[in-house]
Amino acid sequence: MRPSVKKFLDIVSFGLYNIRINKHNQGEKIMADATAKNYTDEMVEAMVAAYEDAPTLATVDALVEEFGKPKRSIISKLSSLGVYKAQPRNTTKQGEPVIRKSELVAQIQASLGTNQLDSLAKASKADLEALAELVQRAQFSN
Repeated sequence: MRPSVKKFLDIVSFGLYNIRINKHNQGEKIMADATAKNYTDEMVEAMVAAYEDAPTLATVDALVEEFGKPKRSIISKLSSLGVYKAQPRNTTKQGEPVIRKSELVAQIQASLGTNQLDSLAKASKADLEALAELVQRAQFSN
């Protein structure tokens, strides 16, 4: 069969194919409607009330114990309801306190006694940490 004829048949039969499929699925439920709910309405109300009273990870951990659901599942449910707010990170993955590059630049500027080094913020954080350490060592050796 020539490609142009095949393309024509595909275009002409496309609508009929969809009509046939839709005709057979009229009495069936769509899978999303047929799935069981993961949380009952009472569970959702209890979760929202508990989290709004104390919006901490400790509350999420208590809800994990109470409902026997995974922590990620509870956080996802609270997020989908617009209740959950992510906790700010105050430590890095290594357990060190979070220090912003702008804070490192300010520390270096204060050590050197100048305010003309704003472009240092474009340097990598590792370089800024090394420079801050060198400046501190230079001050202590004098």
